[in-house]
Amino acid sequence: MAKTIAVIGSTGQQGGAVAKAMLKVNGWKVRGITRNVKGRAAQALASESAEMVMADIDDVESMTKAFEGVQAVFCVTNFWEHLGRGLDANAAGEKEAFQAFSIALAASKVSTLEHYVFSTLPSALRLTKGQRPVPHMDHKARVDDRIREELPQLAAKTTFVWLGWYAANMASDAMGLIRPFELSNSGGKYIWMQPSKADALLPICGDVGVNVGVYVRAALKLPDKAKGKYVYVRTDRLSFPDILKIWSDVSGRDAEYVPISPHAFEALWGPGGKEMAMQYQSGELWDDWDTLKPGEVCTPEELGIKSEELVGLKQELEILKSKLL
Repeated sequence: MAKTIAVIGSTGQQGGAVAKAMLKVNGWKVRGITRNVKGRAAQALASESAEMVMADIDDVESMTKAFEGVQAVFCVTNFWEHLGRGLDANAAGEKEAFQAFSIALAASKVSTLEHYVFSTLPSALRLTKGQRPVPHMDHKARVDDRIREELPQLAAKTTFVWLGWYAANMASDAMGLIRPFELSNSGGKYIWMQPSKADALLPICGDVGVNVGVYVRAALKLPDKAKGKYVYVRTDRLSFPDILKIWSDVSGRDAEYVPISPHAFEALWGPGGKEMAMQYQSGELWDDWDTLKPGEVCTPEELGIKSEELVGLKQELEILKSKLL
C-alpha cells in the first residue's frame, strides 16, 4: 500500500521541492497543505496527482485533521512573511515559532505517523557563543529544543533540516537588498553591497527547488539513518567576493564587493535589512554549521546522495541567467 506525505507550504520553494520530488517516488503519494487550493501552483500540483488540502497552521485541530492517515509530514514555516506584515523581528520569530510548534503538536497526535521532517535553522547564539543573536535563526532553533523536551516520541521520528543561503536570492530577491546593482554612468559596472566582511564564509544551499527534495527523499528512504538527526543542505561555502565572482562569470558583468555597515544597510532596507545584517554579522563568527552538533548531522554520503543530484551556486545562476540583471 502506498504511503502518504503531507507537505506544508507545498506551493512554496521548500515545500514545492519536496512535493515534486516525492510525486516521482514509487510507493508514495503527496498531500499538499496550502492556504489556497484554487491557486495556480496548487492546481499544477493537483494535475500531477497531488491531493491538495486547505488547513490553518495556527490551528492544531485543523492541522491534525489534515494529517489524518499520513506516514510522513514535511513542515516549513515563514519568518519573513510576518516581518513583512509589520511585526518586529522578535515578534515575527515568536509567531513563526508558535506556528512551527503547533504543526509539530498536531503531527504528534497522528497515530499513523512514521517520519516527521522539520525545516529549521541552527541557533546563531550558540554558533557565536552568545555574542551575536539572529531572531529568525534563534527562535526557530528553540522549536527543535521544545520538540525534544516536550514531544520526545515525535523527536525520535524527526529529521531536522538546515538550509543554507538560497542561490536564487541573487535573481529573485524582490526587495533588491541581496541583488548586485548597476552603478549609474559606470559603463555597466555592478556593485554588491552587503553588511559583512569580505572574507566571511556563507553556507549556500544551491537550488532550493531541487536540493531540498533530494535530501528529504533520501531521509525518507533511509529513516534509520535520518531519524533524530540533522541534515544540512549545503552545496557551497564561499566568501562574498567568491560568490560575486561566480555571479560575474555567469552574468558577464564586471562587479565589485562593497561591505557596508549594518546601520547603513538597515537605513536602506528597513527591518528586512536589519535582520539580514544581523545574520551576516553573526556569520562572521561562525564555524561551519555541522560543527555545532558533532555526531548529530547526517552526511550526504550516509544518505546515499550523489553530488550530481544537487544543483550548486554556479549551476543555479546559469539556470537563472536571464534574471540576474
